[in-house]
Amino acid sequence: MTKRTVGTVVLLLSLTLAFFPIPLSNVVPAVAIALISLAYLEEDGILLLVAMLAGLSALAAATLTIWGMIASTKWIIDLW
Repeated sequence: MTKRTVGTVVLLLSLTLAFFPIPLSNVVPAVAIALISLAYLEEDGILLLVAMLAGLSALAAATLTIWGMIASTKWIIDLW
C-alpha cells in the first residue's frame, strides 16, 4: 500500500515537472522527489513522512495555481 501511494505521489510530481513551465517552479517538486528517494534509500519513515507532506503541499500549490488560471479565464471570457 505504501509503495503504491508513494509511487502515485512521485508520478504526479513528475507530471508537474513536465507540464508546468513557469520558471523556477520545478524546484520544489524536484526537491520533494529527491527527499522521497533519500527516505527510501535510508529506510527512514519520518523523512518519508516529511517528504510526502512536502510533495503533497507542492501538488496542492500546483492545483490551486491551475484552478486560479481556469477561474481567471472564465472571468475574462465573461467580459466579452
